[in-house]
Amino acid sequence: MADLNIDNLMGRDRRQFYRVAPSVEEPIIIKIAGGVFPLIEISGGGCSLPIAAHSGLSDAASQELCLPGRSSAIKVQLRVVNLGEKTFGAEFVGLDEELREVICTYVRSREIELVRRFRGQASGTC
Repeated sequence: MADLNIDNLMGRDRRQFYRVAPSVEEPIIIKIAGGVFPLIEISGGGCSLPIAAHSGLSDAASQELCLPGRSSAIKVQLRVVNLGEKTFGAEFVGLDEELREVICTYVRSREIELVRRFRGQASGTC
């Protein structure tokens, strides 16, 4: 009998939330001390940003996250978890569950939009 290892079934990905890329037409903007930057990806657990945003980021300071269709910004604190050459990943720290749900609602609606767009493109082939 073979030994089952949960890591083999789940992979080594530590993410707990599904992530999506924001729409180009309606980007998600984050305001930090170093300026205003578009998010590359977002999930209920965090986001990825262009490396240029890293220099203005402070773990202690709150940043303003502007979601499409929302009249007020969401205050978030970020902690860098992955630093690459062109982008970096950050997790939301101490995020209130109501605000996390607002972000997750956006992610779900964006996921549905992407699936519909992909299915629409795929139905036109073969």
